[in-house]
Amino acid sequence: MKRRNVIKGLALIPVMGNVLPGGVAKAELLEETLGSTSETTLSSFLDETNIYRSLGVEPIINCRGSFTIIGGSVKLPVVSQALEAASKNFVQLDELAEAAGKRLAELTQTEWGLVSSGCAAGVQHITAACITGGSPERLIRIPDLTGFEKTEVIIPRYSRQHYDHAVRNTGVKIITVATAEENLNRQLIPGQL
Repeated sequence: MKRRNVIKGLALIPVMGNVLPGGVAKAELLEETLGSTSETTLSSFLDETNIYRSLGVEPIINCRGSFTIIGGSVKLPVVSQALEAASKNFVQLDELAEAAGKRLAELTQTEWGLVSSGCAAGVQHITAACITGGSPERLIRIPDLTGFEKTEVIIPRYSRQHYDHAVRNTGVKIITVATAEENLNRQLIPGQL
């Protein structure tokens, strides 16, 4: 047995609880839905019948945590059940977003919550909310910020990263500061967040 296959097999340890024994029903449902060649089980993780390998995609061992670029996170069984239940109904999405935001705020004891498709989308949504002040009329004008009071975002140099594009896509100008003192001493002019 190759060392690589042993290491790949270690990735199964966190998901064993999802696969056995309740996962058997999920695997059967997956097989029924996608066909037997797509079944993903403990035994097929390293096999060519793995749903990802059948598409020519190599599954990875997640040693990083929840990152959008590697699929976000493995869903808890209760989340899979909720998704299955929700898939049987239609709903007005604006109403759902409002209700979900309110519920997330209650759970996290914060002002509001937001469900996004990933980190970049979340950063872009929040930036848009800050520059528009929640105004739907302004929202549809992005990235044309003509006449907006807030058109710049200050980001510390150490926080610059690959998600900066999500901020820039809203049309704002990014201002980089090197130190906290530079940020404090900087005369905040209208237009900065």
